[in-house]
Parts: sequence; structure tokens; C-alpha cells
Amino acid sequence: MTILGTLPLLILIAWGPWSSLLYHGDGKFSDELLFYPRYWVRFADIPLNEASEHHFHFRGTPHEEMSLVLYIKDRQVDTWADRAPLVNLPVTIEAILQDDKGGVTCHAMGRPAPANRDGIWVLVSGGVTGYWHYQCNFVQIYHKKNYDLTIRVSDVGPVTEKVVVTPTLEGGGLELP
Repeated sequence: MTILGTLPLLILIAWGPWSSLLYHGDGKFSDELLFYPRYWVRFADIPLNEASEHHFHFRGTPHEEMSLVLYIKDRQVDTWADRAPLVNLPVTIEAILQDDKGGVTCHAMGRPAPANRDGIWVLVSGGVTGYWHYQCNFVQIYHKKNYDLTIRVSDVGPVTEKVVVTPTLEGGGLELP
């Protein structure tokens, strides 16, 4: 009887939602509980067609490996022709995630391009569209640390259309096949 009573309690503790009361800072935190990625923090939109620097501060995220993805807003990418302007976007993007002690959790810098190599922001599409960089992919985040996410947009070339991204930290949960 004790085992049967303890089992639901252990399951509840293991699967219990991360309290949004623990998260403080810029961006909206969410715990999707049973989906992958389980946790995400969405920050304010950033236009990639103008040079700029953005700082986002936060603390209280779960102790998890998380990845930074720059999700592209209001763009449907169904064909190679839809991808071409995004993979060849003439802009340099730099992202630095730094903790409150000055430790750099990740530092990614480069331009969008059609290949995954050093210095490249890779475009993913198929359902959702966004850029990721291997330097800020699956980095360890600690819930007791304060973080500053800095995103710089520079070397903006002639852009014919406005591209806006939503920086998102996401991770945790069970990735099912």
C-alpha cells in the first residue's frame, strides 16, 4: 500500500511543472510539461534589417541544457525559393549568453548561410522557421544564476524585405521518436 501511495507522488514530483514563480526577467517563460522542448523563454522581437544591440536579463529557469533559436516571424518557407533570401541574408548576428559572474555560457557569431560550418547561423524550416548556431546549442543553464543575453545585429547589407526574429531559449523534456 505504501508503494502504491508513493508511486503517484514520485511521478508528480518528476513531472511537476516548473513554477513560473521561480522565473524572473525579460521574456515569457513556459513549461509545456509533456512536450519537447518542455521549457522555453521567448524574448522581444528583433529586426534583422537594421543594426542594433539588445539585452535580455533573466534568472530562475530550470537547470537544463537549452538552445538558442532565432525564430523568424510571419514567414512561410515551403520551397527552396522561399529559403534563398533567408539563408543568404546579408547580416552578421552575434549572441552572447553570460552569467552574473562574467562566465560566458555561449558565444555565437556569424552570418546566415546554406551550410552548417563554423561562423554560420543555420536556417531550419519545416513547420517552424528559425536560425540556430552550434555554439549556442545545448548549453547548460543553471536555475540559481542570473543571465544576460546580448544579441547584436551588424554589417547589415542591402535588405529588400524586413526579417524579424524572436529569440527563444528552449530545452528540457523527453524527445520522443
